[in-house]
Formats: sequence, structure tokens, C-alpha cells
Amino acid sequence: MSEYFFSFQEFLKIVPGLLIFPISLYLGLQKIGTKVSAGISFGNNPISPLCIRYVDLRNMKDRTIVIYAIYVSITDNELLLELKKCNPPLILKGYQSIIAEIPPYSFLLLDGNKFELDKSMIENTTIYLELAHSTVKCNTLNYQNQNQKPINKKLSKYRILENVTNNFNGIIYDEHAVYAITYALQSRVKTAIIHDSGAFHGEWDFEIFQLPMKSMSSKEAIEDELRAMQFGDIVEWFKVYRLRKYS
Repeated sequence: MSEYFFSFQEFLKIVPGLLIFPISLYLGLQKIGTKVSAGISFGNNPISPLCIRYVDLRNMKDRTIVIYAIYVSITDNELLLELKKCNPPLILKGYQSIIAEIPPYSFLLLDGNKFELDKSMIENTTIYLELAHSTVKCNTLNYQNQNQKPINKKLSKYRILENVTNNFNGIIYDEHAVYAITYALQSRVKTAIIHDSGAFHGEWDFEIFQLPMKSMSSKEAIEDELRAMQFGDIVEWFKVYRLRKYS
């Protein structure tokens, strides 16, 4: 009987270790290997092509990784594009999520010919990360379509409002915007929006606050009006874009 009691006491001593072992094993495994999930977002405007503008990176392990470059393979891994050289390197800490902004470009070339990305290609992309001594293939983050997002029962009684964003070079505009103008001043490219009243909004710090309504009929008429006001002598260059038909 005493031997049995002694054995039971010894067993109780190792019980905490047995309980902690699975947790310790799990935590240890989280520090081994590299696992990153990634998703991409497209963007463009009237003066630039469709580009991958942002990469959503999520570290799925409890260890910091140092990223020196971000690549994407498209069309079922047939093509490879370097999205970003990270200088200084991008630091992604354990379980951290970051958004990497991708520099825009004018166009792509494939075998000497222009190549354009298409939104349909988003389903066939894979992100690769170049680390110090290896290249990591990222798991794909699947963004659920907002129109298919399930609604909580408490919210199901409401009719759904959809927000629509019109964006030109980072300036958000509504239905009153008719034209946009880009121009260079002191080697900086700026953008302004022309309201249907002829007023300027956005990056505009000139004495010309409003155009006469007679010049709102077309972008060519606006360009002629600006030249007549000697706007071309103030800036290095300018160009007008039509956002919608003026009526």
C-alpha cells in the first residue's frame, strides 16, 4: 500500500509537466519555419496603368523575418514581376500584419513588348518574399466579396448602402467634378479638380480661382482658356482630363 501511495505521489509530481508539454510544444513550433499570408490590391488612374499598389502581409509565425524584396508570379506562375526592392529591409515581426505600398510604374515589358495587367489575373497570383538566405512562397489571402458578406441577423432589417469612390490621383471627387488638371510646379506634379461651376479644388494655389462658364464645354476649351490666362508661363507643363460629360 505504501509503495502504491509513493508511486501516486511521484505521478502527481510529473502531472504539471505533462500538462505543460503540449503548450510548450505548440509554442516551440510557432518559432520554427516561416509562414506568411499575402493579398494584393490593384489601383490605377486615368494617367497610369492598372498596377498592384498594395500587398497585405501577415506573419503567421512567432518569429521576426526581414524582407529584402517582394515578387509576384501571375498567370499560373508563367510570369514574374518584382514589385518592390526593400531598402532598408522590411521588418515583419511575429504575428504582425503590415501593408507594403508598391511604387507605381508607367508600363510593363514582356520580351520587348508592352504588357498590361488585368484584374482577372488576381486569381492566379502568388507573392514571394526574398529573405536573407531564402525565398518564401506566401499563402494567398482570400478577400471575401463585400456584396457576398453575410449580414448579422440584427442588421438584416436594414437596406444596404453601397459607397462608390471616384479617385483621380488620390483626390476623391463627386458628381459635380467635371475635369481634372495635372501640372508641374518646381518639379512637383500636382492635381486639381474643376467643379461644374468652374471652380478649382485640390492642389490649387493660384489667383485664378474660377474659369468662365463658356470654357467649360470641353477640355480643349479649358486648355485654351488657361493658355490665354498665361497659366503655361507659371507652371512647367499642364494637362486637362475630362472626368464626365459636361451638361
